Order: sequence, then C-alpha cells, then structure tokens
Amino acid sequence: MCAKCRNFTNSPVGQKRRRCSYCGSIIDITKANCALFDGPEQAMDAVKEFNAAKGGNEFQEAVERSKERYRSLLPKTPVDIDRMTTDDEQPALPGKRARLIALLEEEAKEKPCTLDRLEELSEARGLSWTWVEKTIQDLSNSGTLIFPHPWEVQLVETTEDSSPKSIAERDVSEEIISFLKMRGERVRVDEIVHHFEKRGISEASVDSSLERLMRSGDIFQPTVGYVSLV
Repeated sequence: MCAKCRNFTNSPVGQKRRRCSYCGSIIDITKANCALFDGPEQAMDAVKEFNAAKGGNEFQEAVERSKERYRSLLPKTPVDIDRMTTDDEQPALPGKRARLIALLEEEAKEKPCTLDRLEELSEARGLSWTWVEKTIQDLSNSGTLIFPHPWEVQLVETTEDSSPKSIAERDVSEEIISFLKMRGERVRVDEIVHHFEKRGISEASVDSSLERLMRSGDIFQPTVGYVSLV
C-alpha cells in the first residue's frame, strides 16, 4: 500500500523500492504495509480487489496471514537507520546533479538499473538517497528518465544535434485517452509509444503524458508494462 495515496500495487519479492503507479511517489517497500502472495497472478488479482474496496478488512487480513512468511524473506540483520545520513546532517556536496547524471550514464543508459542498486551506488558516491529520490522523480517528469518497470529506471537516449521539434515535449494526454477508448482494453506501454512515434511524437512526450494521466487518475497500471482506463 502506498503511504501517500493509499492505493495498492505489487512488486517482486526482494525489491526494496518501487514507484507508485498512481501518484508517482517512491514506495519504501520495507516500511510499507505489505501482503505476500504465491505468484504474480494472485498478487494482481488481490491488487484489483484491494483497490476496488480501498483496502478494507480484506487487505488487513491478508497482511496478518503473510507477516511470518514475509519476515522469513527479509535480511536477518536489520538496517541501522541511525547510521544513515540525510541532507540535513551534512553540507551539500558540489556537483551532486552532475554526479547523479554520470552515475545514470554508467548504470542506466544501456539497460535499466534497479532502484535498489541505484541507492547503493548513490550512497557510495556521497549522494543522499532522500535527494536522489526527489531528483529522479524530477528527471522522470521532464522526460530525461523513464521507469520501464516501477522498480527500475533508465536514462533516455539524447543527441546533441536534436532539432527544436524533437526537444520540445507535447502533451498528448487526450490522444492517449482516445487511443485507449478505441482499443477498449489494457494496452502495452511500448505499443502506445510505437503508435505515437509513427505520427512523429517523441517517446518522452508519450511518457510524460502517461505520467500526467496516472497522476490525474484517468488511467492506471493493471500490471507491469500495461496501462488501462479507469
């Protein structure tokens, strides 16, 4: 359950963080109210049920049933939160954004990088995760970064000689709504991107428009890699 919007979503066992499909915030799974299921199909069915009922007794009962199973999968040694640093505890280092972009160039350009690995590497380079978390959300909103899966990030390929037309983003939210209505079912995100790219609309424009629609509650992510009308 997302602590911010209180909607429900799912993630593979072992992931520490994922992006909320509804409000876009980063969920710390280790601190969230969680229920464990035997497979992705059962988890997806439960997500639909919990969201339809806004949680209710069904979710709390599922949490109670799975507490012991979930604990058995967590690390034996707890994280010492007191040793974690924040921006308030140390002065901001110069060039933080440049170092983060360089890190993303190394780890998330050719293939996606998980949020868990990004957190480990960020701390090793003196970057506070609190600051990194906010910055990657800003980069996603601007189209510089995408979430191929809610627990992975990838840097968008850019070229120096891009024309003004390719740089400027377009809001194609209404067109996406029309496309989804025409299909009348859940649609793969890459299929939506391909559809609009054939019309000369950039992937960054489609991604940012999908983000707007998710934040406004017009669409949701029934499963990883798919979107559907509410």
